[in-house]
Amino acid sequence: MNALSPAPQAVAIELPQSWQQPHPDFTSGLDARSSENALLVLMYGGLEKAARYGWLNAGRTLIDKTYLRILWITQQLAPTGISFDELASRLDGFIRRELQPRWDELDSLEHDARHELAIALVEEFQAQVFQGTDQLEAATSVLFFLCPQLPVFRYTDPQSVPASDYPAWHQSCRQRLIALLPQVCSTTPFAHYGTAQEQQLITRLLAQSDWWPRRLLSQQR
Repeated sequence: MNALSPAPQAVAIELPQSWQQPHPDFTSGLDARSSENALLVLMYGGLEKAARYGWLNAGRTLIDKTYLRILWITQQLAPTGISFDELASRLDGFIRRELQPRWDELDSLEHDARHELAIALVEEFQAQVFQGTDQLEAATSVLFFLCPQLPVFRYTDPQSVPASDYPAWHQSCRQRLIALLPQVCSTTPFAHYGTAQEQQLITRLLAQSDWWPRRLLSQQR
């Protein structure tokens, strides 16, 4: 960790505010959908619900363009040159090709297989949705909230690893996570957004996965 990186303890104290409170930069700063808790419900929870109903969505995209706009603003992602309508459409195709056939198996994959699949999906996401290799921050941010059951690491440091080399970034983050785990991950937050069923889904996810430690890690530089 360099001298400018926040101490793990400081990150753990700082993050819960963005976890449950609306983001000040989205519309009025009062929209409950702009908290990170809400983004998990809208994206991951949306796919969980779709899976329960046979992946039918009445002709709409599985992830609404508004949810993507919220993600871009709250996570301060750079513009891609693609409209949110088009982005939602491309994402829908990616979900149906890559995630829908695997969805029921994601929670039961072996440790190494989970990492291998996470790397493959990030690279496929860039190729299929962005048609290139220079949108790694956006690709990992979308998959981070869409597939929290997989060990996707958000890309946050272009100075250390080029955006075209996610496997190297992934391996670097795995090593950093090992060092971080004992210091910050004794507890995980509870869900505050959504119905009782949605809150139960997200609280269980946080308790049973490493999403929260990876979220803390993404705050470090």
